[in-house]
Amino acid sequence: MINSPVEEIKNRMDIVQVIGEYVKLQKTGANYRGLCPFHSEKGPSFFVSPARQMYHCFGCSVGGDLFQFVMQIEGIEFVDALRLLAQKAGVELKKSDPSFVKVQSERKQLQEVLELASRFFEKQLESTQGLIAKKYLQERGVKDESFATWRIGYAPDAKRALLDFLKKNGHTEGEIMKAGLLIKTEDESVYDRFRSRIMFPIFSLQGDIVGFGGRIFGKEDSNLAKYMNSPATPLYDKSNILYGLNNAKIEIRKQDFCVLVEGYMDVILTTQTTTKNVVSTSGTALTPFHLQLLKRYSDNLILAFDMDIAGDSATKRGIELALSQGFSVKIVRLPEGKDPADIAKEDPLLWEKALKDASSIIDYYFETAFTTFDKTTAEGKKRAAALLLNVISKLPNKIEQTHWIQRLADELRVKEEAVVEELAKVKKEPGERREFTDVPKAAEEKKTRRELIEGRILTLLFCSVENLKKVKEEDTQRMSLKTQEIIAGLVKAENLEFSSLEKVFPPATLKEVKQIALLADIEEDEEEFQDEFNLCLHSLAIFSQKERLEEIIKDIREAEGSKEFERLDLLLREFYEITKELQS
Repeated sequence: MINSPVEEIKNRMDIVQVIGEYVKLQKTGANYRGLCPFHSEKGPSFFVSPARQMYHCFGCSVGGDLFQFVMQIEGIEFVDALRLLAQKAGVELKKSDPSFVKVQSERKQLQEVLELASRFFEKQLESTQGLIAKKYLQERGVKDESFATWRIGYAPDAKRALLDFLKKNGHTEGEIMKAGLLIKTEDESVYDRFRSRIMFPIFSLQGDIVGFGGRIFGKEDSNLAKYMNSPATPLYDKSNILYGLNNAKIEIRKQDFCVLVEGYMDVILTTQTTTKNVVSTSGTALTPFHLQLLKRYSDNLILAFDMDIAGDSATKRGIELALSQGFSVKIVRLPEGKDPADIAKEDPLLWEKALKDASSIIDYYFETAFTTFDKTTAEGKKRAAALLLNVISKLPNKIEQTHWIQRLADELRVKEEAVVEELAKVKKEPGERREFTDVPKAAEEKKTRRELIEGRILTLLFCSVENLKKVKEEDTQRMSLKTQEIIAGLVKAENLEFSSLEKVFPPATLKEVKQIALLADIEEDEEEFQDEFNLCLHSLAIFSQKERLEEIIKDIREAEGSKEFERLDLLLREFYEITKELQS
């Protein structure tokens, strides 16, 4: 009988399906594996066990159940993960449920404020000025269904229209301020942040509204910014939000590439064509967190915005960071003065052709470098090489790097050795290859020989129930207290299923035991389990004897120094017995 919503959610949902929305998984035996979303790696060390409904990365040691995965990858609290998964599973949460937190989290409160604000802006699109804004958007090419999909709205030109509306609906001024919807003046008075603007809600990966972008409309004041975004809040940080990713993520994985554009309108109008895998940085340069998000779905990027590689350092840093993280980066050649929104509206087929004809970003770098600098002069060669070597140095693949070195040498008409020598002088920026998630300290520390043997013994216990029957008291006496505790629990459990293990292990130990069980699930050669288990027990016995010898040697020195001859005689006898046993 299901007693809690947590159990009901676990019963209804498959962890492979949940994780598969974030990580590209491949079936391997009874399990699935892929690149870990919590640290940067070249080979897959992230495993998901459908039988155990657990995941574990053997690169950074993170692991757990589907709740822990959602909490970690979304950076949310348990109560928010519970709501999210309950919604996906179709499980109704009641305040009387013991696992449901009665007091709403701050995140939930802010999401409610933003959701209500979005409804207000959508309704204002039907006002007199709002209809003018809507007509403008329609003339730009926005279709009726896109207004609903992207929940486009309008903020009226009034100081407290939104504030008064939200307060009437039960929200405090403090909550509204914290949601990023107000501005406070020096005299402590407050007014609406967004006024006389076309409003674009910004969505989280799950589709919740976390902020807004507003385009000025209906005012001719040149001092006002054309676009204004929400400030940083507990829900919104522009450095790790990509506009449109909530709608594009499945298509990005399906097409195995992501189209990156600059603005909200670029996303909206291009997705009205057959191109659905489009996201926007909303005017910011690519950050490590943007790339971490995109890496979950594809390693291929197509950039569709104007760039000045020689001068735009922010754009250049983002591209170089993507290259250093192993992304394949291409660029769409846009007609002069046109942006993706214009092309998609005027000629959708031309837009689709432009994507197909996208060229390598490094080809674009070469073209830019030799258009900007004169390669017939020494100074021109030097400056072109400086620009190109900086980006070539970011490529992690040495074969690809060699290809571009050879091309640069040919273009400059210099020896390849000279280019290689200059490349060696290019310094990598600090933190260029840093991981995005802190690796647990336990994973960073090297394990001792004893820890490795005991860890393998525990894994093999889950591989075969017969192995558990072989463990004798003398074997467990050689083990650490932690290992003894786990083995005692396994013996006590009715079987090795999680439902039985949960009855005998405390929560802290249970997590470790489940991860060991997942590691066992990855094993595939069952015939070797029992032989290896015997070997591990034998190795532990030998290791324990060697440890005892080291202790005896210390004791012998002490006995000699204190002239305890009877004790010395006993120690020597034990020493020779253990030595003889080890030799045999």
